[in-house]
Amino acid sequence: MEAQTVSDPPRWASENPELGFEPLPIEPYISESYFEQEREKIFRKVWINVGRIDECPEPGCYFMREIEVCGASVLIAHGHDGVVRAFYNVCSHRGNKLVWNERGSAKYLTCCFHGWSYDLKGQLRGVLDEGEFRNLEKGKLGLTPISCETWKGFIYINFQPEPDETLLEYLDGVPDALHDCPFDELQLTFRYDVEEQSNWKVVADSQNEMHHAPVLGPVHASFSDTYPLTEEGFTRLAVFEKFGRHTVWGADAREDYEPWGLEKHLGELTRVWEHSFPTKAGIFDYYAIFPNQVIGILGNSVFTYNFWPLAVDRTRWETRMYFPPAQNAADLFFQHYWKAKLRDTLSEDLAGHEQTYRGLASRAKSHFLLCDQEIPIRAFHKTLHSYVPAELA
Repeated sequence: MEAQTVSDPPRWASENPELGFEPLPIEPYISESYFEQEREKIFRKVWINVGRIDECPEPGCYFMREIEVCGASVLIAHGHDGVVRAFYNVCSHRGNKLVWNERGSAKYLTCCFHGWSYDLKGQLRGVLDEGEFRNLEKGKLGLTPISCETWKGFIYINFQPEPDETLLEYLDGVPDALHDCPFDELQLTFRYDVEEQSNWKVVADSQNEMHHAPVLGPVHASFSDTYPLTEEGFTRLAVFEKFGRHTVWGADAREDYEPWGLEKHLGELTRVWEHSFPTKAGIFDYYAIFPNQVIGILGNSVFTYNFWPLAVDRTRWETRMYFPPAQNAADLFFQHYWKAKLRDTLSEDLAGHEQTYRGLASRAKSHFLLCDQEIPIRAFHKTLHSYVPAELA
């Protein structure tokens, strides 16, 4: 009998042996107690992205975010001194929500309950019927601050009164990798927000690999001629790197790819942008910033995801797309073409998320398997379990 040969170990597992190769447990996706520990040990402890400067671009602008996983309404204010700050959106008088509208611009923010007003530095400026209060120390009754820092126009908060590390320390090597990306020259072109019946990690996992692309649905499969496939029709990562808690992966473009149809004609008519994004792979880079943010580089555009836990079985998935400002009708049409194509792609993804969660919640299986092309998921869970061990589910 011919002796069996041992094949070479898969590439990414060989290069990242610390990530292991064992099946991952399902219980952390469906356990209420595990979800509560994620709330306390992750989302209340680390830097989380809550938006971009586009949402409060000028001094005097503000926006409000509900961070359900932390049980907090957050106010982001661009002060008249040019500083972006974050506060709990809570009036110091009786605890009413101070700002109810999603965004706006003002010199002072006034509570609709009893009229207390604050400036955009969070300082208490006005108290109606002030004489009726005893020992009122207005200087100590400002809005409660939340640690807030910005990077490349992205706004991050940390619910710890004194964070364990600065934002740049937390982001590790991501700022260096994206140092030359001209984010400030792009504008928010469209957004999608959708609530789905799935655990937030199912959503994050499903987007954190491209192994499903040729299989999940016809819109996904329509991209298959843009990147190399194996003879059997499978995708392959061109790059995978770790930056502490965060990762980047990407895919190369097919050397012989030629656009056709509407995409070809639009490409001939649209303006050639003078700037280019440095990418580690040829067609796109996918930066997964722990715990719930994604920055994707795709051509001369950027897309972002945020996966917000609402409950153990509910997630809000926010998608944003940024393009250079349109210079002609072809630019504008091209952007809306991609808006529609992304919408249809994400619709297939969403259906997959919810069906996956139903399968996990049935407890038909106790673990699931990952192939080498799903190494980004393994890296994510390695970090996740460093905060909340899987055994605690």
